[in-house]
Formats: sequence, structure tokens, C-alpha cells
Amino acid sequence: MKLTSRRFWRLTILFVVAAFGIAQSMQAQYVGATFGFNYETYEMTGPYPANTENMPLYNPDPNNPNLTWDTWVREAGQAGVDFLAPNLRGASPISKWSPASMAPVLMALNNSGFAGQIKIAAFDDNAASWTAQWQNAGHTGPFDISNSANWTYIYDTNYKIFFQTIPDANRFKIDGRPVIIIWTGNSATVTNEQGNYSRAMTYVRQKCQADFGFNPFIIVNKDALQNDTTLAAVVDGAHGWSGGGTWTLTTFNNVKTGVAFPGLFASTSSSFRDPNHGVTLDTALANTAGAGALITLLEGFTDFSESAALFRVRNLDSNGNALSYSDTFYDYPNQRLDIIRKHSQHPFLGNLLFEAEGADYYGYAAGGNGKTNFYRNGNIAIETTSDTGGGFDVGWIQSAEWLEWENVPLSSQPHFLVRIATPNAGRMAHFVIDGVAEPSQILPNTGGWQTWTTYDFGAYGTYTNSYHTVRIVFDNGGVNFNWWQL
Repeated sequence: MKLTSRRFWRLTILFVVAAFGIAQSMQAQYVGATFGFNYETYEMTGPYPANTENMPLYNPDPNNPNLTWDTWVREAGQAGVDFLAPNLRGASPISKWSPASMAPVLMALNNSGFAGQIKIAAFDDNAASWTAQWQNAGHTGPFDISNSANWTYIYDTNYKIFFQTIPDANRFKIDGRPVIIIWTGNSATVTNEQGNYSRAMTYVRQKCQADFGFNPFIIVNKDALQNDTTLAAVVDGAHGWSGGGTWTLTTFNNVKTGVAFPGLFASTSSSFRDPNHGVTLDTALANTAGAGALITLLEGFTDFSESAALFRVRNLDSNGNALSYSDTFYDYPNQRLDIIRKHSQHPFLGNLLFEAEGADYYGYAAGGNGKTNFYRNGNIAIETTSDTGGGFDVGWIQSAEWLEWENVPLSSQPHFLVRIATPNAGRMAHFVIDGVAEPSQILPNTGGWQTWTTYDFGAYGTYTNSYHTVRIVFDNGGVNFNWWQL
């Protein structure tokens, strides 16, 4: 059929409009997590020495905090998060709380190769950054937001330092605008809000524009909107940080913002929120990210002081004894990372990488190598690697030593790539998928224990977006193992 000029342009316009509608409906839905960056007892090295709930698989090295940040950033990358939101607490009275102290997190993102995937948002723990700083300056009671002189604690010793520390390329943005999420607006923390919270946020916009040339995307707690009825005209989004549940979904300015918890507080607490073998986190994400939230904020990647951590959790105690679910609130070390990835933008990522040191389980046909390490508890030999990208590898591998991962997402016909190093010829390994062993293959002699190559085991089967248990077995040992990848 021949098209007239008028009909051609009418169809073209309809196509463009339809395509625009599809693009709008397919807008990215971002998932991120709060993230502690202060290397101190209750936040980075464990809150209670006798408590095993949510204790990290990785044993943080107090003499090298950069290794801790590097390790946890890699875990966040495996979880598929889009952003991390370090807790801003202002620059005083303790210098290590300054936003400038999060520079090692930025370095870890760059070193691990996740800087392109994971961006950094400002999560303002304003009970500390505003109120605590103000009180430490000699005041009492809640932060008085009506006095513009006090806004220095909001901006100068807080946001300004954050954006000076985090370059533009690393900032998490919505519609090209760096994101600021403010924790609370309750009257116990902030006072004199009516008509003044909006003035303060307008000031923040003006200062960000003047100092950095951008207009921030500001998300406040909905209690701030209730306490200052003029604030709605000034901010971009609102969240409903949970007052007792495990998720909230708030719509404001046609923007849906979710907050999700994996569980919260020790089992002995009256405020305990049961993780329920991962069901709590899965349900929370289904009702936030899965329900159309533009942004979902998880509490909190490193928050094991409140039993809400998302990182890999230990499954052995310091003596190598197995820990039960009641000890850890995890069924296996990578459980919460796997659940987050399930609800991420790319649940079946085509190049997903699994680090050897982060396996859910490991073992031997008999005995073991007698090695222990600082990284994780038990008889597994983990060392820093000189391979590209840094991190760690598992070495001193014995005959029939194996490492296993749960809930591995498989789709299409994935190739199984393995990163190995060995000065030995005739080393062999094979994969076991859901209990079915694949044929052993001979690994190449790379010429040295830290001379690395990627060996392609080939494709095993055809999958349609499903989850599987994957084990790699080193038949006769004598090889170093860094990672395997789909």
C-alpha cells in the first residue's frame, strides 16, 4: 500500500509517541544500600564480640581497612546494586566521621572494576550530621532548622565535603542530578520545621548550584513533609523509613521510593524483625523494586550492629565449627547478595563473576591442607593475588578440593570460565551442576603460581532463567584459583 505524505507522518508521529511511552515505562529501577564507611568497632569490625548474628564472612583486618572496603565493594558488585549510600554524619566532632573519610570506598570501587556499575549517593544520617554536630557545639535539644546560621551543619560540614570527595562520574544520579537522601524529619531530631525546612533545602540547592553546578535530587522522609507543609514544593521525592515493618513504598511527585529491610535487631530485642530465612528481604524487595519503585534503599550493607547486614555472613566460628541459622540469620553466606541480585536490573547478568574466596561452601575428599587465614574462618588457604583487578585467590589446593555456590543464576548456554595459575602440567578440574558431574578437563600450565590465565570449560546445557548449585572440583590439586565466571 502506498503511503501519502500525510499518512506517513501521522504513522511516524504515532511510532515516536509509542516508543517514548515504552521508554518511559521501562525507566530503570535502582536498588542501593546504606553503607558504613567509618572503620570503628560498631560499624566495621563487629558490634559485640560474643554475638554471631550477621557477622561478616570476611574477618576485617584492623591494620588494613582498605582491604575491608575493597572486599565489601566486590560483594556489593556481585549483588548487582546500582548505588551505595554511605552514612553522612558531618565533619565534626570526630574527623573520621567526615565525608572526606569515604575516599577509600571510592578507591575500592575503582580498584575492583565496579566504578562503572556502582555509584555513590549521599545518605544523610541527619540525627548525627545536623543534630549531634549542633549539640556538640554547645546547644541542647533538637536541631533548630529555623536559624540559617545552623545550616552550616547541613551543607558546609556535610554535603559540600561529600561532593568535593566524590567526583561527578561516581555520583549516583536521577535524571542527571546527584541524589541526596535525608533520613528523618521527626521533631525529636529537627525542630521549628514549618516554613523553615523548605528554606534550608532551597539553600542547599543554591549552594550546590553555585559550588558544583548541579541541582540535587532531594529525597526527604515523609514526616518532614508533615512537619513543614511548604516543603513539598521544594523537594523531589519522599521515603517512609520503616517505623516497625520491613518495607515501605512512598509515592510523591509521581516518584515511587522504597525502603527495605532484611530483618532488624538482635533476636533478643523487643523490636526484632525476623529475617525468616531470606523471605523477609525477598518480600520487601518484591514490594518495592518489584512494585515499580524508581529507587529502593536497603538497610544496610554493613549494618551488623542491628543484625541487618547484607554482606556475606560467616558460617563457621573462629574454631572452624559450623554455625546454625539461629546463630547467623543466614542459610548460607551469599544468601542476601543472591536475593538482592534477583531483584536488580540484571538478575541474569551474562558475565557474572564468582570469587573463589567467597564460596558458600568448600571441602576436601579427606583431610585438608592444614592452612588457616585471616580472610574467613576454617581450613581454606586464601592469599592476596597479584592478578589483574587485585583481591584474593585460593591457593595450596589439594587433590579433590572443592568450592560450591548456591542459587547461581543460569540462562541460555553459558560458558564456564575459570581463572587459574599453576606451574604444573596435567592439573585437572571439573564442574558439578545440581549434583551432576561434568567431564574433567586438563588445565594449562601457566608458568607460575601468580601467572594467570582464563580457561574456558565450554558450555554446559541450556537454561531458561533458573537457579542452580554449582561446584568446582580440582581433581589433583596443585593450582591457584581466583574466580570463575559465566
